[in-house]
Amino acid sequence: MRFVRAAARVVGAVLAMALCVLAPAACAGKAQPQGRNADGTITITLAGWTLATRPEFRALADAYHAQHPDVTVQVKEYSADDYDKQLIADLSAGSSTDVFPIKNLRMFYTYAHPGALADLSDVAAPYVGDHDLRGLESYRLDGSIYAMPYRQDVWVLFYNRTMLAALGIDEPDGAWTWDEYERQCGQIGEALKARGDQGVYATYHHTAWQSMPQGIALAQRRGNPDSTFFSGDYSYLEPVYERMVRMEDEGLTLPYNTVSSSKTTYQSQFGTQKAVLLPMATWYMGPLAQAQQDGDADRFEWGIVPLPQRSKADVAHPKSFGDPTGFAVSSRLSGERLAVAKDFVAWASGEQGAMALAKTGALPAYWSDDVLDVFLDHPYMPDDEQTRTAIVSDTVVEENPVGAATQVIQDELQIAHTSILSRTRTPQDALRRASNAVKSSGLLD
Repeated sequence: MRFVRAAARVVGAVLAMALCVLAPAACAGKAQPQGRNADGTITITLAGWTLATRPEFRALADAYHAQHPDVTVQVKEYSADDYDKQLIADLSAGSSTDVFPIKNLRMFYTYAHPGALADLSDVAAPYVGDHDLRGLESYRLDGSIYAMPYRQDVWVLFYNRTMLAALGIDEPDGAWTWDEYERQCGQIGEALKARGDQGVYATYHHTAWQSMPQGIALAQRRGNPDSTFFSGDYSYLEPVYERMVRMEDEGLTLPYNTVSSSKTTYQSQFGTQKAVLLPMATWYMGPLAQAQQDGDADRFEWGIVPLPQRSKADVAHPKSFGDPTGFAVSSRLSGERLAVAKDFVAWASGEQGAMALAKTGALPAYWSDDVLDVFLDHPYMPDDEQTRTAIVSDTVVEENPVGAATQVIQDELQIAHTSILSRTRTPQDALRRASNAVKSSGLLD
């Protein structure tokens, strides 16, 4: 059951009103051509971003066309950085693409509640309860499903096998706690110093994102993640921020102020062997393998294991986090064009779409042995049992539980994140301020 309170209906009404003000004709149900072209074919449009380096959108469009020769899926490029802003503007103006990705769940409520998304419950029905498709229930709102997942990444721990062997340190076995992770980083740091390595860190925390560590802490906290997220009490984040500050002070990871000022990327650290360990999502696996093949990253052996856990009792059933990436359909569509758009979304979420997606180095939401075989079929990709276990064994918790307050909460927690790691406020003070601001918003009532 999605977390939807009375205030959610108020925010939804305001958003719907904004859509109507910007595009009254669209809100009134203004129609556009919904049938076939003169030659009997039918064309639908799909939004995407960074098409030159993100082959997944055209790969899915081409694979669907190959199986449905009378359907053409035209891909329209949006800015990766301003995607949500541009898409909201297009939706408001009634000029969006027929199908568009929902990057993560942070903005899902904003899109779904004013009625901008078509109800996909009918085409999603065959997948309800199918454990091979992860993330579907994340798109259920007020009993209906408004998007379907086609990607589902999970955060894991990357490690450099080559460097660990050279340092004489055992590889992670997938059974670490966070205390053990910190101790191991200390040992790696000492070994690096003894070897005289300069500018190389035991690990890299990509603190440009608040998900490091907020998403991890929410996922691994005992209890219901939705209840925790919407409680208005974020003091549970204090210990994880204290650890991150401590590890920076001990020189085990690049400091936040350097990450922020230099716009450091995780590829520039792990891919060039400036960090031995890296907590990061599986979306990095394909690009790292390809960069190694192309010569854009150092060539070394690497692997992944599940993230460290809170305690040894949690290791047997590891928890990680990651929002699905899904496709939604514009509610402006009707007739055959709507039916084709919905079929494309359902196809992309199923095994056939997953196979096409896996060939691009992206991890699909639909997981099967055959799909994983395709995903890992790259000369620079690890393909051992530990890698497969890391991908499929975790319980994956949403980073952004869905509700009217989601954006407000994440905005306030972003402020706290920045102030803690820039050392302008203590974790206790920053998180207390965030808690008070969220409670004062009125969205939790």
